[in-house]
Amino acid sequence: MNERFYGVGEPLIQRQRDQGIDAARYLDLVKGLGCNAYRAWMHLTELLKDPMTPNEEEVRLHRRLLDRAKELDIEVTAMSHEWFLPAGCKQRTGHAMPERDLTPGSLYMQTLQMLEQSWYTMASLFPQVDIWEVGNEWNLNAFLHPDGFLDSDMSRPFSADEKADIAVDMMYFSARGIRRANPNAKVASFSPALSTPGLGGDMPDFLPVMYGVAWTLDKIYSRIKSGKFWSTNTDDYFDLVAWHPYVFTNREVASDADLFLNVQEPDELWRSFNDAAYKVMKKYGDGHKQVLLTETGFTDCGDRELELRYAGYNKKLLEIAAQLPYVRTLHNFRLLNENAMLRRAGIEDNQIGGITEVYFGLFTDPEDGCQPRARALAIQEMTGSTADLYSIGKKLTNKSA
Repeated sequence: MNERFYGVGEPLIQRQRDQGIDAARYLDLVKGLGCNAYRAWMHLTELLKDPMTPNEEEVRLHRRLLDRAKELDIEVTAMSHEWFLPAGCKQRTGHAMPERDLTPGSLYMQTLQMLEQSWYTMASLFPQVDIWEVGNEWNLNAFLHPDGFLDSDMSRPFSADEKADIAVDMMYFSARGIRRANPNAKVASFSPALSTPGLGGDMPDFLPVMYGVAWTLDKIYSRIKSGKFWSTNTDDYFDLVAWHPYVFTNREVASDADLFLNVQEPDELWRSFNDAAYKVMKKYGDGHKQVLLTETGFTDCGDRELELRYAGYNKKLLEIAAQLPYVRTLHNFRLLNENAMLRRAGIEDNQIGGITEVYFGLFTDPEDGCQPRARALAIQEMTGSTADLYSIGKKLTNKSA
């Protein structure tokens, strides 16, 4: 097993802004779990005012968090899924791209050049970051769509092939900026997720949705090796490969959001999803590269019976992943519940579309005392940590401490 196998993700600085927590201190929970890898949300558009200008207050907050991670010997993978767009676009920031046009000076090429400069600035500001994950689920319409897509015409997203073309371009320019700034930093690919037509995929719908990771990776690799893009060397795009192998239900569902509900225990099918993606890497000569499973976890929607069941599932998932020699790190999603978000909106008891997002946490919401939930205790059992998670949570949420 890799020494950085156990990881966890959480946008702690966002929680600091929203709830007033001390983000750097909350890494004590990560260490207490026995995890020595942390996935941080570090969006270009929050840490920079423009591709060349740091947002000094945001930089200060993140530096404190990253310095604390170094003190605790926690490896940081930093991810951004937002970027800047040039004047002439409908948007100035977001998950959007102009139509692909490689003509010099086009809005598309301006965006790629701004992306390279943004990553150069970011990597220059934060040498503490070990790995930069340059994109999130770009095979889904929500995270890669045409400029103005969400504000106007939602009937014309990018096709799956268009998203793949653009993703290859974006990874190349992102990696180029990072390498110029910090040759010692590692670059992770964007992280593909499941594939369904409703989310923007084109994989045959008779296949289990998580084979969408392998399906997407084959699109990416075939483009790089085609000789029609910027380089045929995958090292010019990424050093590690990332993907999101969530466990989804095999039952009939009414919507894509329901895929997270009533899931089955991870088994050989879950292993097969991951092995298929790795086989794509080997097919194109990248079998030596390590893999980051940058998001996977379980949501119980506040149901205690499911919470206990999924704790067992989480252990089984970790047991399977530990047997996969290509996996460097599995980042459990996510550290904290988001119950306070519902209370502030006055919809605590409503089964809104986003309810699944609320209950992925390993610990209760800071406003609920930050106490370990069943999955946290299960993960700690796997890591062998003997830290008192209850005491750590109490100390973090005790205002007088």
